[in-house]
Amino acid sequence: MPKLKTKSYLKKRAKMTATGKINVRRNAHKKLLRKKSARANNAGTKPQYLNDNMMGQAKILAPYGLK
Repeated sequence: MPKLKTKSYLKKRAKMTATGKINVRRNAHKKLLRKKSARANNAGTKPQYLNDNMMGQAKILAPYGLK
């Protein structure tokens, strides 16, 4: 049986939690943080999880699972 190809960008940017959710980084929290408000910076530190529609796509892109 041949190996399945995985998408390496998903492996680098997402983690699987113990409850089975997929944790991803929040958008717009890497650059120009001093120009953003404190409220926006604090919101960027909170975890963000993929919704049910994206979970199905993520499982297709990473067939061997995420760490």
